[in-house]
Amino acid sequence: MRVRIALLADPHLCSEARRRNVMSLLRRDLRSRIDTAAEVPFYGMATKFHLTKPSSYDDEPLLAAADFLEEVSEDLDMLVVLGDLATTGVQEDLDVAKQVFLDDVVKEHLSADLSPRIGGLGIPLHVVPGNHDRYKDDHGTPGEVRFDEVFRPIYKPTKGVFLSEIRKPGLSVAVISADFCFSEGVNLGLLRRLGRGAVDDVVLAELDYKTRLWQKANPNSPVLWALHFSPSDSVARTLALEDREKVTHLARQLGVRRVVCGHTHEREHSISDDLQVHGAGSVSAIDSFDAHFLHVCDFYLGPDGLPRMSVIDFKYDEAREEFRHDKIEDFA
Repeated sequence: MRVRIALLADPHLCSEARRRNVMSLLRRDLRSRIDTAAEVPFYGMATKFHLTKPSSYDDEPLLAAADFLEEVSEDLDMLVVLGDLATTGVQEDLDVAKQVFLDDVVKEHLSADLSPRIGGLGIPLHVVPGNHDRYKDDHGTPGEVRFDEVFRPIYKPTKGVFLSEIRKPGLSVAVISADFCFSEGVNLGLLRRLGRGAVDDVVLAELDYKTRLWQKANPNSPVLWALHFSPSDSVARTLALEDREKVTHLARQLGVRRVVCGHTHEREHSISDDLQVHGAGSVSAIDSFDAHFLHVCDFYLGPDGLPRMSVIDFKYDEAREEFRHDKIEDFA
């Protein structure tokens, strides 16, 4: 028996594809990536450039992602999107995210004009709001709640925490997400609010409660925490989750061994004996230096009868215009 979950992060959808922004490059450690940054085609017919508006998404890997998910949809039990579905939380950007992920009028992965319609595949969907989804404007003002209304058909959190479950004979998996985006009214400087989140003790307590409740009712069943911000210590300071040690401490206290996250736009695996943090990279953000990724997580029972997880990474191949198998890792 197997539970299969597809992961993608940070599509950054909006009304204007292929929009770049200098600030997004500077915030992602430009000096340490100068060779990569020099290769970015800032000017040209296919690329838009704006000094202040947030960078957006590349429509080519997004279309390839829809093709990939269509091919494997019958084998998937859930699709988890790890935040920053939209470039901002304004209505016109969220409308694009809604069309891509919720539009299921036509039961296909493409619309008539060949735009992606992942919602048409009918895959159960679990979403996590990211900091961009909470922006009230192009300047990163936090606290927008419109995301909750747009995605209400599938996203119904309690105190910022939402639980989805997958049940199969002999194996059940819980996916639990927590929203650590800055709320409205927090006094933040420009640089801090554009790249960070912070652990909210109310949200953390609810994450604790929902996890314990699931574990009590489902002993020895795996829990997957789905966050936007990575709690890994390896994340750059400008993108760090403030007070992240509270998350890792709680995970170890509860025996939660698996955390998946987005935000950094980099694929990363922070592995220890008792905690595995998997950064999903970005599926289509235009400023992703480390290319674009999709992932498939398989939960299954090992020879000892205990649950295990494998993570299969798929990387976008620009020459072939498709996501191709990159590597696989297996974890207890």
